[in-house]
Order: sequence, then structure tokens, then C-alpha cells
Amino acid sequence: MTTHIALLRGISVGGQQPIAAETFIALLGELGFTGARAVGGANNLVFDSPERTGADLQTFLETEIHARLGLRTDIYVRTAQAWAAIITANPYIEFAESDPGLLMTLFLKDPPDKKVIGALRAKLTDGEQLRVESRQFYVTYPNGLGASKFSNNIVEKALATRITSRPWTVVQAIGDATGETASA
Repeated sequence: MTTHIALLRGISVGGQQPIAAETFIALLGELGFTGARAVGGANNLVFDSPERTGADLQTFLETEIHARLGLRTDIYVRTAQAWAAIITANPYIEFAESDPGLLMTLFLKDPPDKKVIGALRAKLTDGEQLRVESRQFYVTYPNGLGASKFSNNIVEKALATRITSRPWTVVQAIGDATGETASA
């Protein structure tokens, strides 16, 4: 049995695609997953899967959510162990301790083209920092996200793919919920 985290893009109780966490939790149960729970909102699901993993699990969940709920959304799946590695790999520990809500982790389905990273770094302003680790970006926003020109849309256009992001406070909460969290 493997514990997984599924990040749903664009889902929130008050957002553009409002669906309650209980709906997703019930659906995961119907699909044979156990221990399903939401952490920090309906868009962050933690559950146990006996068989499916990785890209197969992502595709399965996207297909089933669309078929059963009529909702098209991208889903980014990581194991609890991979999540602990994401926390451990945080290159901005001091920033995370002082301003955890202004450190964002951007999640991709596949590792990015390294040629694009330099162009993305050129779009950072006012002390913002970017570090790429596998399928995650860590971005600091010392002046707040609203003041930044480095947005998810900029990243998506540069990479020609869709992403989702979470503030470090949520990344930590998910790590705590999985029991695989590292101290950072």
C-alpha cells in the first residue's frame, strides 16, 4: 500500500470549479482507494493506493473525475516519500521559516526542458528566486505574489505545459498529514 498525494489544478470551494472535498473523498473510496482525506482544501488529496502509481494513477484519476463528476482538471500525483523529498530539497529553508506563505512550490507532470529555465530566471524581479528540482520549482516572492510579474501563466507559456502551485504552508501541512514529513 502506497500513500499518494493528488494535487488538483483549479479546484476550490469558492473558486472557478467549486466542488466540496467530501465529493472527492467519496469518489476515491468508490474507486477503491483507502484513507482518503483532504488537506488544506479540496484540491489537495491524500490517500492510499494498493496498485496504481505515477502517471498511470494521474491519468486514471483525471479520467474518472471527468467521467463521474463532469470535471476536467489536471492532477499531479506524488508519493508520500517523494513529498518528503520535496520538503527536504527546499533550497530556501530560511525564507520558508520567516515567510512560508511567500514561498511557492510549482508542480509539473514532467521535468522541464533545462533550456527554458534560464529564460524563466530572467523574468524574476525584486529579489525573487527560482530553483528547479526535478518536477518542482521553488519560487520566493519576498514582495508578495500580487506584486510579482512571475506568475504561473508565465511559467506555463515558457514550458508549454500546465502546472499547479501550492504555498509552502500547504506543502508542510500535506507532509505532516502523510507522516513522511522532514523538518524544514
